[in-house]
Amino acid sequence: MKPLQVERGDTLANVLRRHIADDILSGKCEPGTRLDERSLANEYGVSRTPVREALQQLAAAGLVSSKPHSGTIVQGVEIERVASLCEASILLESLCAKLAASRISAVEIGRLRKIHEQCETLHKSGDAEGYALANRKFHSAIISGTQNTDLIDAVEFCRLRIAPFQRAPFQSADRRAESQKEHKRIIEALEARDAAKAEQMMSEHLSAAAVAIDDHLQNFFS
Repeated sequence: MKPLQVERGDTLANVLRRHIADDILSGKCEPGTRLDERSLANEYGVSRTPVREALQQLAAAGLVSSKPHSGTIVQGVEIERVASLCEASILLESLCAKLAASRISAVEIGRLRKIHEQCETLHKSGDAEGYALANRKFHSAIISGTQNTDLIDAVEFCRLRIAPFQRAPFQSADRRAESQKEHKRIIEALEARDAAKAEQMMSEHLSAAAVAIDDHLQNFFS
């Protein structure tokens, strides 16, 4: 049985999704492999409900598909589709940064700085997994700062689909270090209430992340 650790603010389904996605993206689960809900539930010591939710998330990302009488099957990674998801994420989250520059509160910016400090600690300790989770909190804080529930819903839908691909590049200390510099510039733009700068900094940050994701996928699947 594989032990699962669920951090505060996370869900069991999300943790399962990350574990299964890692197996797919590392090549441990090859295309055509059947993923059985009952077997996965037994493997991780959980009920079938979070397993089902995790597989649904992976299906949204295109990593698995459900077929009648066959169950859930691992799909090959479509690098062009991932690039398309990255493009959508860049556009949506850059808009979020632009809006947040005029709407995010001083208290929320303070929380953002604390998350940034947590990211720095995790980066320096080499905790790539912890950094990836804190990085997600960083972006969530900015998205929440838009105070636009419909935009938040649209962005979260996109983030859910791209989430399985975002973590691997953080195994690189160089990428974490660059990400920290980019985060700092985003915070400074938000504090200055400079909407255009915040949008630009977020776009540049996510574009660099997209390149890192593409490099990782090209190395594994090309």
